[in-house]
Amino acid sequence: MTQSIVEIARAAMAAYEATDSFEATEIITAGSIRVEARVRHKKSGKITVEYRSYQDHLAEFEERYIGGAEFVADELIGMQLVYDGNSTWIYDAKNNVATRKLGRRLYSPLRGVNALAEIGFLRDLTRDFLLQDGGEETIGGRPAYRLNLKPKVRQRQLLLKEEGFPIKKATVALDQETLFPLRIEFYPGESSILFYLVGPSTPITIEYKDLRLEMIADERFSFTPSDGMRVFTEESVLQEAFAEKLPFAVPLAALNEHGGYSLYDDRATVTINEEGNRAYAMLALISQEGEADNKSGLSLRVGNYLSLGMNRRRALLAEQGELISLGDIQARFLDRGALVKEQLPETMERSVVEVGWERDGVHWFLLGEGMEKEALIDAANVIIYPQETEPVLDGDPAESSP
Repeated sequence: MTQSIVEIARAAMAAYEATDSFEATEIITAGSIRVEARVRHKKSGKITVEYRSYQDHLAEFEERYIGGAEFVADELIGMQLVYDGNSTWIYDAKNNVATRKLGRRLYSPLRGVNALAEIGFLRDLTRDFLLQDGGEETIGGRPAYRLNLKPKVRQRQLLLKEEGFPIKKATVALDQETLFPLRIEFYPGESSILFYLVGPSTPITIEYKDLRLEMIADERFSFTPSDGMRVFTEESVLQEAFAEKLPFAVPLAALNEHGGYSLYDDRATVTINEEGNRAYAMLALISQEGEADNKSGLSLRVGNYLSLGMNRRRALLAEQGELISLGDIQARFLDRGALVKEQLPETMERSVVEVGWERDGVHWFLLGEGMEKEALIDAANVIIYPQETEPVLDGDPAESSP
């Protein structure tokens, strides 16, 4: 190595500043997580992502336990995700559905971290990190410089800005010709959510291959729905505007009166089509009753259009749920906690139960955390029969299913 480590770092900083955009195949590895995607990035913050493979056992567990995943691996693979700097378009080619979401929604498996096409740390290499010569190596047939990095400080506070460095150490392998980071390997610090994802001794690795550094036109970072495509827009709405958005009624007042349930942060997420006649919503409801550290919570997904996540719930309930009657409505009940009981440590055991039904073309999926079957059925009855003073009791199941 004829250049000093500081000279190489400064050259990498200059190369980053001169790079307007790039396209590459990105591979993320973190323990059992392994994801491969084709990414495009523009310095203005615009990104496109197309996943080619997606393996995340923790996400699979979470989906089975609480049904929390908006998309699972098989659904993400083949989708087109376009972030234009303000909102994200998600195009599901299999179903010809496009959904516009506010903000950056790229479904990186590294929770809480923008890992996709993210090389902005190069901007301040010499300012932010202590540098050490890591030697040289060959990656994908290309010679690379290795730089070992340690944050100079864990946190930097300014008057109107706060910066954190949630890693213990990192190694960056820079292509000797382009000075682009072919591989980034780091160990998260205890202040990072990734520390609890992979532990203190498992490295997280991000690799880039098939790199193209030519200028990419702005048009590649925009999405225009075509004729015949079903188009939805997601919104976060306050409770007072919630009822106006939906083409069906959700009895929030009855739930509040029944168990003191109110919308978390006074907001709900609504996704609605261009015509305004098809929609689905997600509501998180917290009970104001009970002990502060033992409050029950409800998660309600409802719609006269079935999202991918709602379709998965319906299939799971039909396959493994217990058929029950809620008055004249046939429903399915499922103890989700029982599905993963062998995988849960005793300290994490918490009742998670779900009931689903369909009425007048509207599908309802009510999940309860920290409550038993009877309490969840009581809440479901309040939704179905909000005018009743006494909840309808669970009766004998009929032969039909939802």
